[in-house]
Amino acid sequence: MNEPFKNLRIRAYLKTGVISDHYLPLDGVMYYHLVRREMGEEVITKSRESNVRQGANITLPIKKSGPKNDLWFYACSFAQFPECVVEDSSFKVKSGDWLKHSQHFKANKNIDIQRGKFKNAHIKLYYRHCEYIDWYCVGWPYKIAELLQFCTNLGKNTGDGWGEILRWEIKEWPEDWSVRGIGNKLMRNVPLKQDGKGIIYGMRPSYWNPRHIAVCKMP
Repeated sequence: MNEPFKNLRIRAYLKTGVISDHYLPLDGVMYYHLVRREMGEEVITKSRESNVRQGANITLPIKKSGPKNDLWFYACSFAQFPECVVEDSSFKVKSGDWLKHSQHFKANKNIDIQRGKFKNAHIKLYYRHCEYIDWYCVGWPYKIAELLQFCTNLGKNTGDGWGEILRWEIKEWPEDWSVRGIGNKLMRNVPLKQDGKGIIYGMRPSYWNPRHIAVCKMP
């Protein structure tokens, strides 16, 4: 594509609270939808296993930044929450009542429903709720919009209605705030030298992939 990259602000207007940490990297969200579009749905995936192999040419419509080696990252900030944010907690109950009425349970009275994986669980959920969330990146707005049209929720427990998005807004921005913002504020993590003191974290999607993890300076 010959079109030059543009400085952008991407905003998600929210309908419900988001269950996520305060980093919530948007390039990871877009990468998920790009892989799904290019490689198709997976009925079953194993934990911490990727079907994307090196050389698969799955590349986001975002400028690559950082060093010219394996420590590169996308020019895309982490989530920038507004000043007015509600941080609270909720819960959900994981119930195994269905097991009591199943033929498997009736045929096997040795199944323990008082403890273990079949025990009812009261799960604590921590969430952030605000009107919108911003990200800043350098990329192609139309290609980014094509990916985000499929993103209807953010964060965890989206099947329960958390992180629902009312609409996306993509605007050109006068400056590049993808890595450093106003007042030289660090907007995302950046990899450090091997002898640097930082936190071990992912640099680019998939953020859990060991090939993408290094010692980083965090915002």
